[in-house]
Amino acid sequence: MKNYNVSQIKPLLDNAKTALIVAPQLSVDSIGAALGLALALKRKNIDAKVFSPQKTDANYSKLDGLELLTETANTSNDLIVTLDYPLDQIDQVSYNDDGGKLNLVVKTKPNAAKVESDHISINNQSNSADVCFMFGEESSLGAANSITQKGNWIFISPVNINKAWAKATLVDPDAPYSEIFTFLLPMLGLDIAPDTGKDLLIGLRVATQSFSVNVSPESFEAGAICLRATQPDMVQNGSAPTNTTPIENVENKESGAVINQPLTNSATLPTA
Repeated sequence: MKNYNVSQIKPLLDNAKTALIVAPQLSVDSIGAALGLALALKRKNIDAKVFSPQKTDANYSKLDGLELLTETANTSNDLIVTLDYPLDQIDQVSYNDDGGKLNLVVKTKPNAAKVESDHISINNQSNSADVCFMFGEESSLGAANSITQKGNWIFISPVNINKAWAKATLVDPDAPYSEIFTFLLPMLGLDIAPDTGKDLLIGLRVATQSFSVNVSPESFEAGAICLRATQPDMVQNGSAPTNTTPIENVENKESGAVINQPLTNSATLPTA
């Protein structure tokens, strides 16, 4: 069992209501770990989404939580001024420069009611979530890497790099992201439910070619943790499960049916 130092990470989650998870490099491992984390956060009533600049394909279709993926990062800081006022009573909206200050001018129609101050609301559309996770080097995000300029960022990486924008950093050169988060989630007080366990297990199997390369004792331990999480009938206290699912079928299990469609290309899950 790995034991990470979460003293800097956990306080960032304590009062978070929103979370952004960024996977700059598309892989089944990174997306599986990101979605597993997002699903775990949502169970804690933290609104989470996953940003990946590259579009996923059929190789990712067996992952749970794909609806949480977004292909665009809202890096704007738009200011929205909203008027709670009938649109049919507004004649014209314009702006002018008043000595370097911007004036927004709303002209109402003749005999229309006055726009009162309590009709006006202002919303700063900043993209920064309460807590943000970056999976590896952000440079491949291109222009979107400006998202690191604000927010409480947690940097997860296999390489020991100092990121000035990161409030917390976790480096593990010996593990894929799916293995890291299998051990990290419980340390952060997050549950590994069946959907999270499934995503982490798929990512772990692909990253290790069904536990045949780049594995350690902790890799197998992580696999066992995730497999147990996918077993709804697993008996506690060390007893055997009443209904087991072969590890190679976990990622094909949808609504109780086993689907034999294999993954293709770089995301192929080799037969154990």
